[in-house]
Amino acid sequence: MSEENREVKSLGKYDAKGFKEITMEKPREIDASGIKRPWKPDMKGYFLIRINKDLNKIEAAFCDYRENKVRIIIRGDIPMEVYTAILKENLVGELDHAMDLGVELEKAYRALKTGKKYTQDKVDLED
Repeated sequence: MSEENREVKSLGKYDAKGFKEITMEKPREIDASGIKRPWKPDMKGYFLIRINKDLNKIEAAFCDYRENKVRIIIRGDIPMEVYTAILKENLVGELDHAMDLGVELEKAYRALKTGKKYTQDKVDLED
């Protein structure tokens, strides 16, 4: 395909030194609607996410599988603080687990800020 026939769209430039203009030229598109992923445990452990209303913070309690006990509680004002601490402590061993944590922490944060009820692993927040 010749240069003049290609449809290249500029998406702008990230305003930081060393970054090039972002372009898009007929990207592959995937409709992920309805895709299900099989659950697989993260052998490092699991998290219980909740809102601590007394402290006005979101919390992630890290639990081990062996004894099924809470070992660490991480609190923060925003999801990034909590998941950064989780990564720093090396508490996640599976990429999909890390992604799930990000989703759940964001939902807990939105519930904290809006006064809605947060329940871990529920799709929507409740009034």
